[in-house]
Amino acid sequence: MYIPKAFEVNEKRKLVNFIKDNSFGILFTQNENGPFATHLPFLIDESKYDNGVLMSHMAKANPHWKDLGDKEVLVVFSGPHAYISPSWYGEFNTVPTWNYVAVHVYGEFKVIDDKEEAKKIIEDTVNFYESSLPNPWLVNFEDKFINELMNGLVTFEIKINKVEGKWKLSQNHSIQRQQNLVNGLLSSNKYNSLEIAKLIEENIRLDAHSKE
Repeated sequence: MYIPKAFEVNEKRKLVNFIKDNSFGILFTQNENGPFATHLPFLIDESKYDNGVLMSHMAKANPHWKDLGDKEVLVVFSGPHAYISPSWYGEFNTVPTWNYVAVHVYGEFKVIDDKEEAKKIIEDTVNFYESSLPNPWLVNFEDKFINELMNGLVTFEIKINKVEGKWKLSQNHSIQRQQNLVNGLLSSNKYNSLEIAKLIEENIRLDAHSKE
């Protein structure tokens, strides 16, 4: 991913939290037939290996998982994004752009053959998404219906080799311009303009604090 220095984020905790908050990612690979992508929910375990691991599952009928053993893959996690109008700057010589937040994870793909380990990945995934609900649903592997569904799934992990974070929030502009953009975004209410406005405001506060 192309990341100008002003937009680069390397803080591990910030990247991990972003993945957890935006955990529905896209798995990208390349084979002799061309590029292939699958949209999937991912869990991240920071404690495994040197850089952590991503875990997920897909339908066994999906051919994407085949012949990927130990190959490097890319998973893209996208956050809020919004169109930036040059009219919001209040100055000449400005152009439209798009502000956004994204994290790219590169790692080695490995199918999980162990049934108990596969069950744990499914159980942890269900618990992760159900935990905030008033009446969390629990997976029951004793249930015949659930067992039959498990036979149609492939669980896998991705050993993380590299994580890239890009927070493109107009940090390369003056504080006044950034504040002008916040005002414009708050009046827009399109795409994720309110979320992007909040992130720019956070950067403005951090910049002010660093100069105190």
